Formats: sequence, structure tokens, C-alpha cells
Amino acid sequence: MCGISGFINQNQEKVNEQNLDQMLQSQNHRGPDYQGKLYLSNAGFAHNRLSLLDLSSAGNQPFENENYVLVFNGEIYNFIQLKQELSAVTYTSTSDTAVLFRALIEWGVDKTVKKLKGMFAFSWYNKNTQELYLVRDRLGIKPLFYSLDNHHTLWFASEIKAILAVVATQPNPVKVLYSSLGVLERSRKSTAWDNINQVEPGTYIYYNNKNIEEIKYYSVFDTVNQATYNRLNQSSVNDVLSEFENLFAQSVKSMSISDAPMGAFVSGGIDSSIIAKYGTENNQNLKLFTANVIGKHSEFEDAKDLAKSLNKPLFDYPYQKEMALRDWARVTWHYEAPIVVHFNAIPFSNVAKLAFDHEVKAVLTGEGSDELFLGYSGLITKRYSKFLNLPYTILDKTYSKIPKLKSFLTNTGGSQDLLGVFRKGAQNFTNEIFYDQGKSVYDFVPKNKTDEHLQTAIMLNEHLVSLLWRNDRMGMIHSIESRFPFLDEDIIAFAMNLPTKFKIKKTLKFHNYKHPFLIDKFLVRKLAASKLPPNLVNKVKKGFPVDGLRNIKVDPVFFKNGTLIEILQLTQDQLIYMCNTTPNYLTSILAAVEIWAKLFIEKKSIDEVDLLVQKYCKII
Repeated sequence: MCGISGFINQNQEKVNEQNLDQMLQSQNHRGPDYQGKLYLSNAGFAHNRLSLLDLSSAGNQPFENENYVLVFNGEIYNFIQLKQELSAVTYTSTSDTAVLFRALIEWGVDKTVKKLKGMFAFSWYNKNTQELYLVRDRLGIKPLFYSLDNHHTLWFASEIKAILAVVATQPNPVKVLYSSLGVLERSRKSTAWDNINQVEPGTYIYYNNKNIEEIKYYSVFDTVNQATYNRLNQSSVNDVLSEFENLFAQSVKSMSISDAPMGAFVSGGIDSSIIAKYGTENNQNLKLFTANVIGKHSEFEDAKDLAKSLNKPLFDYPYQKEMALRDWARVTWHYEAPIVVHFNAIPFSNVAKLAFDHEVKAVLTGEGSDELFLGYSGLITKRYSKFLNLPYTILDKTYSKIPKLKSFLTNTGGSQDLLGVFRKGAQNFTNEIFYDQGKSVYDFVPKNKTDEHLQTAIMLNEHLVSLLWRNDRMGMIHSIESRFPFLDEDIIAFAMNLPTKFKIKKTLKFHNYKHPFLIDKFLVRKLAASKLPPNLVNKVKKGFPVDGLRNIKVDPVFFKNGTLIEILQLTQDQLIYMCNTTPNYLTSILAAVEIWAKLFIEKKSIDEVDLLVQKYCKII
């Protein structure tokens, strides 16, 4: 919906108003419809507006009265219901922002966030006490970063670049190196910068008396309920399907509310297709957009089948693999991390441009279904792991009787294992701690099913973070807001308590060569069976494949005098040797890091970095 930014100095020192203007300008792509700001000498609040509800000037932010200031990014889908719960007052705007403003006044932050349904990141400021709250939604759909400088000024913004524009900070070389493992894209809290952090999902920051306090108000484990699990476990497939359909239909309906034109991103896969089906029932003017990935990875025919079944035109962006080099630098600037995990962010950005060109401001997308209903093949094949690993298990038990022999023959137990430790340590072991918590939360589930039930929570906690990072940055690069019907709070609670027999179904058919005789996302496919063409219902997940880092060759000169060489302390000869003896894929990952570093550490322009990419990188 927007971009927010601001600052508060609790030393009562005046902060230059120009800082507010710089932050506004750096995030203009997030909300080009209106730039609003409120400057209070030692505090300032700014808002880049992408108008979706109440398109009039009454919806412009910041919202303020004599006591409070609000800048808000996101959508509150239950704002009409909340309005009915609040005391009767006269509203000057029909936007969800106006209802949020009133709710915070009447209920306070803690009570309000527990009532909100939606995606949000907002700042709430008390003028009288100078208390500041920075609040982020449950799953981290909307980004929010903050930094505390040496003068006790707390800075915040929707994007890191807005903070970098006004705060002197240094990158952490260890984190820069670990970004090659996709750590920055997957992180729930840290960044590559020593004094810039994210407000963690399901958390709010309270800043008062020069101290920062983190208050966690939500965990996906909060939704786990043994009684609900038992009820669903004893229900028939049709009853469970009916409950899911009601939740899903209501979610799509609530996320289709907009005073501005809307669309849907469709891939030809089942998740985006079923959303488009329900979306068109709520909005006859819904426009469909897809990336037409030319070549072996194309899913364009499936997307066309969907559009035909809905009797809707399909707008496509023909994406050639050579376009990756054309857009790599520009997309990295908006991505704010090395593009390592999701190289398909590049064609994603092109589809967002297509939607913008058709005057759409918000789109429905299918993210979340695979995490909630176990749609990733790697999760399902774990059922076969005992059988597949049997030879190793036997050998491992045999070798374990002679530890020195095991270490020698299996290359384990020595310093080689440190890479795994460092990889986990780069994320502060948060995922491992989360997993251990989950085992106790699901203690009522049969022991042989605990790990499988935990997969939904683990995927929401880790993998989904990187997808949301991609969707936000690549949508907002062209002022497009993404909405996620599968991530409705009630659907999350439903899926967290859903027995896995409704997610993974045994079958006599050879459904997928990766997991034969097992159907993934069974309940989603069951819902789609009466709504979509059979080829889409039974389609095997592809996951938006594109030619990526494995298809790029990087000349060693690209790294010359760069950030990575400085961190690694390599000579020119050593650099050449590294590039010539390292697989293309790994060299390209390092190039992704170097591109990011040139933009954000070396402060080169997008055009300067683009010239280097064009000169020293090529598609193979």
C-alpha cells in the first residue's frame, strides 16, 4: 500500500527536516500518489501513499490529532467490523487507516494488534510522552526496519535504503559473506548492517526513555489447539473441505476490497489459479497477469487455459533469459539483498511493471499454499527417507561402534561439520530453537507424525519469509501491492491444526515422480476439482522456474577491486584462480553478492553497475 519512515530523538535534540525529505524521496516508488510528512523538530513522520481505499485527500497520511501520530503501510481487512466495535465517532475518511487510528486511541497498541486481521507495518507516536511504537504484522508481510544512532535518534522505514540515506552505518563483513547463502532474504530480524535491524514478524518495538523494548505478540504456535486438531481428525473429507472452502472464499472476498483497480498474478499453477477463480467472482474487472517465460520453463499454456476457463483476457510479459543481465543491477537495488534464493524475482518485477502499465494497484497472489498444505516435494519425500537411507543407516550404526573409523570413512564429526554450524549461527539458531519449541507444542500428535505436522510451522517461519521479501520488493518496484488470500489468519489457524492426512493423500496413481503414489496439497486440489480445468487441478508444482545463476558466466575482472576481494583478501592471481576453478553457479552467487555490494557499500549507481554486468557477465 505505501512506504513509511521517520525518526524520534529522545535527547530533545532538533533533527534536520531535510532527513525526512530524503527518506520520502528514496521510497517514492512505494507510494507515488502522495508524499506526506509531519515535522516536530525532534521527531518526524513521512508517508508515501499508494491509494487503494478512500482515494480522496482525506486518506492522506500522516494521521494526527493533538496527542497522536500514525503512519501506516498495509491493509486491515476487518476494518469494517472493528469500526462497529469501536465507540461511535465521526470519521473524516472511509479508509482502514482512519479505523486503525481510532482503535489505537481507544484500545492501545497491545489490544489493537491482537484484533487486527491483515498485513501491516505502522508507527504510533504519543506526542505528550514521546513514546514510539513500531509494529509489524504476524507473518512479516509488510517490511519495517529501524536503527538507533549514537544520539539516541531512532530511525525507521519500510526499506533499508531510506535509513542508509540518513544514517551513517557500516556493513558487517561476516554477514556480507553469509548473504551468499541466502541469509539476508530469509532473515526475520537481521540485515547486513551493524546497526540496522528488522522489526521481527509478530512483534512490536517500544521506544521510551532512550531504551528499546521488543514485545512479541504472536507466534504461529499460538494457533495450535488440541481440541481443534481432534475435531478435524474425526471429521470427514467433505466436512473438512466445506470448512476450508468457507474460510477461503471469505478470505478472497475480504482481500478483494479496493477503490482502485485490482489484478491477479497467475502462473498456471493451482494456487494462483484457484485464487483467480474466486477473485473474478468478487470482482468482474479483475485483470490477469503472467510471466511468459520463453523456453523450456514455460507455463504459459497453462496460464492461457486458466484465462480461457474464466473467460478473461490474459496479459503476459514475454521473458527471455537474456533479460536477467539487463535487469540484474536495477532489480538488486530494489531487492536490497543479493538475489540468491529467488532469481525469478527478475521476471516477477517485469510482471509488476505490466500490471502498473494496465493501471492496476493491487494484485492477488498464491503465496502461502505450499507452506500451509505441504506442496513442496522435498517435504513429502521425507516419508520415503527411512527406506532411501536404509543402507546408510546400517553403515552408520556399524561405524558408530568404532568412532575413529566412522570419522575417517564418513567425513563427519570433524571440522567439516562447522559449515553447518556457521550456517545455523548466521541465523542465530532461531530456526533450530523454533523447531524444538514446536515439538512440545505438538506433543498431542502421534510421535511418528510430529515432524510432518511441524513442517507447516517451519515453512511459515523460514521459507515464507524469503517469498514475502521477494513479493514486496518486486511489487513495490512498480507501486504494486501484493495480497495473499492463503495467509488469512483463520486459514493459518485451520492449517496449523489440520491433520496431515488432509494435506498428503495416498493414491494408486503415479502423481509425481518425486513422490509417486502421494498427492501433495490434497485439500487445495480437492477444492479446485470442481472449479478449474483438470490439467490445472492435477498439475505438478514447478515453482516459477527460470534460467538463473547456473546459466551465467562471470569474468574474473568483474570482481577486481571489489568488496568481496577486499573481505577475502585475495590477490588478482588468486581471484582468477578462484573463478577458473569454481563452478559457474557458485561464481554467479558471488557475483550476486558483488552486485549488491557495489550498489549499497561502494555506492555506485545502478547504471555504473549495469555497465559492469553487461561487460563481464554473459548467459551460457
